[in-house]
Amino acid sequence: MTTAITPAGGVVPVLGQAATTTAAMRAAAALIDSTGIAGLSVTCDDTQITIQVGEHLGDDASRAALVTRLAAAIRTTAVRADSPASADAWIRADGAVSGLRVRVFTPVGIRHAGALPLACDPAGNPAQATTPALPAGWRWLTSLDPVPAPAPGQDA
Repeated sequence: MTTAITPAGGVVPVLGQAATTTAAMRAAAALIDSTGIAGLSVTCDDTQITIQVGEHLGDDASRAALVTRLAAAIRTTAVRADSPASADAWIRADGAVSGLRVRVFTPVGIRHAGALPLACDPAGNPAQATTPALPAGWRWLTSLDPVPAPAPGQDA
């Protein structure tokens, strides 16, 4: 078996070997064990560990807190991410463990007014999105955002 030295001085198998994926799975298991979070969906390959905090693990705020806890374990920060092409948003963290990239994420719900998703302009003003794409500088209004006040003349 061919091995390589990681920046932390550990030894991992070289890419393209079953042992590499096994090493990634062990690193993922150690990461999860260190956080004590059960019920995660984990995918490993030769180059990356992907961890999804599924919707069965609680509401959006609870899952965002779990992503934040996992982010701390991989020495990074959880951030909000919005799809510019569809009404989708996530809380995610990108870091590394044992020389492998780690991506942790959970989806968050988009607020709607009727059938149309809500978005916020750069100043934070909510508006109905009339297309599935976000204009530059806008973001989706999610369940993690405060409920927007109704515009003058609209019912609460």
